Amino acid sequence: MRSYALLSLGALATIARSATFDVDAGEHGFSYVPDTVKAAVGDTINVHFYPGDHSATQSTFGSPCSPIANGINSGFVNSDSGQASQMFSFKVNNTDPIYMYCGQVGHCAAGMAFVVNPPATGDTLEAYQKAASGKSGSAPSAVNGGVLIANVDNDDDNSSSSSSASGSATATATGSSTGSAAAASTTAASSGSGGAYGGSSGSSAASNFGLVPMMLLAPLAAYFFS
Repeated sequence: MRSYALLSLGALATIARSATFDVDAGEHGFSYVPDTVKAAVGDTINVHFYPGDHSATQSTFGSPCSPIANGINSGFVNSDSGQASQMFSFKVNNTDPIYMYCGQVGHCAAGMAFVVNPPATGDTLEAYQKAASGKSGSAPSAVNGGVLIANVDNDDDNSSSSSSASGSATATATGSSTGSAAAASTTAASSGSGGAYGGSSGSSAASNFGLVPMMLLAPLAAYFFS
């Protein structure tokens, strides 16, 4: 029984540490902002779509602008103005690099791509974008490896997700209301499956979420140490 309590404590601690990252698709032309995300296993990435009928589609480094079988894919999501009513949310299942691009014709070739956990050298985002030049681009219509859910507008909090002029992003544990519980738990392709910080929920939402694991942890801890 105490072993179960200890496992429960560990599971709740993992949930509390999960972070969420926001990525904006097409707000500033053919780009994702940020275009580099450093995420841990269990973290979540929410992609917010601006006008342009964009997608967030996974490829391999070696085949830019081409979807991989059973890879992460939002399908095309359009907006008449501002952020679309839906956002695409997916979870990071491992720390392998995840190369994402826009499947709209010509967008990937123009450099519209982002990478989760890119290597420091070799298969970098810059190398991917260079290899994408001249590619047409495409995306499956079926959503996979994540879910389309009601958008939580993050316009006012973009600065908290972007940590440098290069467009990279990191996050600390937040327990955002748009966190990992909102993302699909489906596993993406083994060749690079994968998931960022939900700023729009605000510090008050994060604080309220943090009370849940604490309320559950207290009786478990008391039993374990009794």
